[in-house]
Amino acid sequence: MQQKRFVNKGLKAHKLYAETPLFKAVLLVAIPGLLISLMSGIYVFADQLLLSILVPADPMHNFKSIYGDIATQAKIENLLEQLNELPGNNYFLADTSTIVKSAVAITLPIMVVINAVPNIAAIGASSMYGQCIAKDNKPKALQIWKSTFYCAIAIGLLSSIIFFSINDSLLHLMSGKAPHFENAGDMTKSDLAILNAYFERAYETQINWSHEFLDILSWSSILNVFILYFSFMVRVEGKLWFVTTAEMCCNFVNIIFDYVYISLCHAGMMGGGLATLTGWSINVVVYTIYIWYLGKKGETWMKYRDLLPKNGSPISYTILVPIIIIGLSVFLRNFTNSIANAWFLAMLANVATKTGADAQYWQSISGIVWPVGSLFFYAIFGIADGVRTLVAYNYGRSFYSRIRRTYWYATLISFIYGAVIYTCLATFLGAWLINLFPNMDPAQYTDAINYMRIQVLFIPAVALSIGGLLMFQATNQMAMANFIAVMQAAITFPIAAGVIYPIALVANGPMTFVIANPLNTGSAGIIITIISLIYLYKYLGKTRVKVKVNTREGSRAITLAVPSNIKKLSYAERELQKSLGNNKIATSLHMSTLIFDGKKNRKIKYTAQVYS
Repeated sequence: MQQKRFVNKGLKAHKLYAETPLFKAVLLVAIPGLLISLMSGIYVFADQLLLSILVPADPMHNFKSIYGDIATQAKIENLLEQLNELPGNNYFLADTSTIVKSAVAITLPIMVVINAVPNIAAIGASSMYGQCIAKDNKPKALQIWKSTFYCAIAIGLLSSIIFFSINDSLLHLMSGKAPHFENAGDMTKSDLAILNAYFERAYETQINWSHEFLDILSWSSILNVFILYFSFMVRVEGKLWFVTTAEMCCNFVNIIFDYVYISLCHAGMMGGGLATLTGWSINVVVYTIYIWYLGKKGETWMKYRDLLPKNGSPISYTILVPIIIIGLSVFLRNFTNSIANAWFLAMLANVATKTGADAQYWQSISGIVWPVGSLFFYAIFGIADGVRTLVAYNYGRSFYSRIRRTYWYATLISFIYGAVIYTCLATFLGAWLINLFPNMDPAQYTDAINYMRIQVLFIPAVALSIGGLLMFQATNQMAMANFIAVMQAAITFPIAAGVIYPIALVANGPMTFVIANPLNTGSAGIIITIISLIYLYKYLGKTRVKVKVNTREGSRAITLAVPSNIKKLSYAERELQKSLGNNKIATSLHMSTLIFDGKKNRKIKYTAQVYS
């Protein structure tokens, strides 16, 4: 009775995922996912915006506190003017606002990886947990709950150590090298010493402030792991709107504490990290209490007493392996994209240096544009996160036609969202958001607008890949899920960047190089769409069987794709006959060795005598 109450009254999963009209069901799961990710994007944007506004306004982080022992601001501005009079130079004053924006730019790729780590446990666990709910398989669901809980602890602790170890190297890579001048026009050695010291201090401060922010996030990684893990598991059980409300409220708390730590406590960029730590802590407490409450009411299979070593199901490593492999697809997508973004920033700085532009200036422009793009970009993956649960449930029930229609609905919603967002950003919304950032002169504002209009083209472009990403993850196609996850960053980005880089060196410099990002995303999206459609209509719901056939020309290996529920030998004979073309099968020989049991990807050897 308890189990029946849980399935029908507690989760209501079957009613939502299997019985609700499909388009309505897609909207019911996609909108909460979109709102959760959109709120996360709003938090990232607000966090970076508040850093850009509040840190420069803090007297403890003013120009004098950075360069006070080098020279006055007027002296440095005068030296920069003399430097820019020389051909090919275009350097800007790196005041507190510029340094904060450039620091934001080089922290964002690492933040993307920190936020990607929780997917290793959460995505695969929620997909398999959803399939267990669909099949009413409580024993396996309890194994997933216990195994992945301890796995999440291990992932959180290990990732903290790794991030803390590699942050410094990545920050130095993305910031580039400070300019150094042995001679510059009629400048004296004393002036050159001041100028070089100024550049060194600006780059050093950029890296130090980035450390203050990232190191706190690195050591707090385990909290971030459990936020996503708990939210995905609760979402699978049908509590979509609780997750949406909890995420939105906790992100709002983050924004409030940004002001408290940065302005009232004078913590600088460290304040942004402390605000995130506070918000994450509250979020974990909220989910912990809510799961306990559901367990007390008997509306969840996730109970803390089952996590004790002597209680519940044992930890299953055979379950953990596919869960981690599935989760790696999302992690690898974000991780490789982060590497590509870091690579992009390094190449952008290199293009700027080789074309006589100020690398730190263009990084500060990135620190304005990237938060604006992130504000709406990650919401498109929220659509995938919500719909993935729907697909996983229907895959567990073998409702393949429903899955195919879900793919088209998800892709359509994603593309409409991307097109609308791009139109708004390219016209009025982007200009308004960029104008919120302080201390921009007209030239910087114009560069930021043009940069943004090129950069955010990747939002509608990435919509093409959303259906493929969620489809392979939800149906446990681990190899393909991981392949398409790394395609954009590891395959198409090097090609796109390699094509645009030499063009940028002879064309418009850094602004031209920005084209590499949407070119990369669009190319990857088209390829992923083609691959996913082949899978949907040729392989979904079918078992691939490898058959070995002896012909007059020798042994031949043939792969058959047959419906998973087919067990009759006659169907296999017909499919094998089609594959052999004009060759005829002596069906009386060895046909009994071909067995269909409905298991996917099972390799079955079959030997038949063939004659022309």
